[in-house]
Order: sequence, then structure tokens, then C-alpha cells
Amino acid sequence: MEEIYNCPLFRGVDKHTLESMIDGKCRVRDLSRGETVAIQDQMYKSLIIVEKGTLRAEMTNREGVKAVIEDISAPRAVAPSFLFSSKNRLPVTLTALMESTVISIPKNVLLWLMKKDARILENMLNSISDRCHFLSERVRLLQFGTIKSKLRSYFMEQKHNSGSGTFTIPHTQQELADTFGVTRPALARAIKQMEQAGTIVRKGIRTYEFH
Repeated sequence: MEEIYNCPLFRGVDKHTLESMIDGKCRVRDLSRGETVAIQDQMYKSLIIVEKGTLRAEMTNREGVKAVIEDISAPRAVAPSFLFSSKNRLPVTLTALMESTVISIPKNVLLWLMKKDARILENMLNSISDRCHFLSERVRLLQFGTIKSKLRSYFMEQKHNSGSGTFTIPHTQQELADTFGVTRPALARAIKQMEQAGTIVRKGIRTYEFH
């Protein structure tokens, strides 16, 4: 459980203090690649923290169409705001992209931790605020602009995350199409047009240089 101490939720809290507070109060679960962690719309009673590996969060509508919302890598908490919602149901299905480990902290334990240490409460509020910002940006990306403008925003985000102009995207074209709410052929055409215009240069199967 070493990585949990690096989770933003516990930033600033002494490791040994935290260890004594959560000892025996949380559940650790090891996952194999492709294993489902939680199902969309199930009751969310314990905060899930990715201790190792990466989880994919996907949302499915009534017609069965899936959209990739994000990939959640260690050491991050999953949907903290939904834990305290009056309708505390998970908005996504969580699946392990690789061998992963998750830690579940019951809601009542988390409330007790926040009362014991104000830094945990402040970190939780920061986390919820950051997720609201992320979701507002994702709505803007999905609802406004052309496919190419959505791709441009996406490539800019990948460039920023990688710290260089060349990066490998973590999604397939189908996953990107699902994320943008478009068909795969339409997405492929937009990518081809961006390549022809010199906006992006393909360096590998999923590796690009963005200008």
C-alpha cells in the first residue's frame, strides 16, 4: 500500500500518521488486465483509489453506445464527488487496463479521516473542484466545434501531458471516436486532413508530432 500515500487526497499528511489511521479500515484488491472493478449505476459506498496500474472509465447510454471518459492512473481517487451525492451511483464502468491494485475506503471511514485531519478535507474539496473543471472541459469538447477542433484540443492536451511535441496517444481511433461522439470513418478522415495540412505528423502507429 505504498502508493496510496502519494494520492493527492492525502497530500501533506505524514505517512506514519496516515498509516495508523487507515490500518485495518480499508480493502485492497488486486486486478488482472480486463477485469471489471465496478459497474455503471451501482451504489458507490466506498471511495476507490487506484494504488497501482490504470483503470478505464467508460459510460454507456440506453442504446448501448459506449464512450471512453478517461483513464485513471495511480495514485488517484475515482469519482470522489459521487461518493457524497444524494444519488451516490457510479456514472461509469471501471475496467483494469493492466494488472492493477485498488484500495477501497468506506464512506464512514473517509468522513472520520476528514474530521481527524483538516488537510484531508481540504484535499478532498480540491479534488472535487478539479473534477468539476475536468468534466466541464469534457462537455465543451464533446458538444462544441468540428471534429478537427476536438482533435486539435485533444492533441494539445496530449502534447502538454507528454512535455514534448512528440507523443503516443493512449487511445485507439475507435475509442477516440466514442469519446468525441462521432463515427470512426469521420474521425479517420479528420486525422488524415490534419496530416495533409501538416498540423500533425505521424511518427508511428499511435505516435504523432503536433505543430
